[in-house]
Amino acid sequence: MGREQRRKEAKKNKKHFNENKLTEDNTLKVSTIIKIILAIVLIILVLYYILAVFVTKEIDVSGNKDSSTSASTNNTNNSVANKILATATFRQSPSVYYVYYYDFDDEDEEISNAISALTDKVYKVDTGDSLNKNYVTTDAGNKDVTDISNLKVKNPTLIKIDNDKVIEYNEDKDSILSALSE
Repeated sequence: MGREQRRKEAKKNKKHFNENKLTEDNTLKVSTIIKIILAIVLIILVLYYILAVFVTKEIDVSGNKDSSTSASTNNTNNSVANKILATATFRQSPSVYYVYYYDFDDEDEEISNAISALTDKVYKVDTGDSLNKNYVTTDAGNKDVTDISNLKVKNPTLIKIDNDKVIEYNEDKDSILSALSE
């Protein structure tokens, strides 16, 4: 083999080497992009799961296998008439209304029956809901509440509001029942 033929052969091999290298580079880029997309999707799914378990409680990880109980509980919570968040306490349309704070999972029938007899509008706030936890306390609530910024209630509590001002504040079962019987 002559010198000229070796040059042509080397040139040909170099061309094939460059084409193979470009194909390998493109394959690496595509596989890298696919890996990045999969990582992003995985991160989004993990964030959704964390939010669904801890914030919205959409997914129950308590180990309760009785799905009929949890389904009926969820239906009860979603079907409560006049359900509002604690942040909406002072933003209701009638001039005189009541706001009843209690845990929807632990409703007291005696208080509920007395409240259903009221003629004024009654709004209900779930103290067990994580969105209302900033307004619920285990100590005594703030009886001198003037607006949402200083609202602290104990479970159960009934507040009567007239023109965005608290005119009556009752905590605990006995206090609520005595106020409603007057």
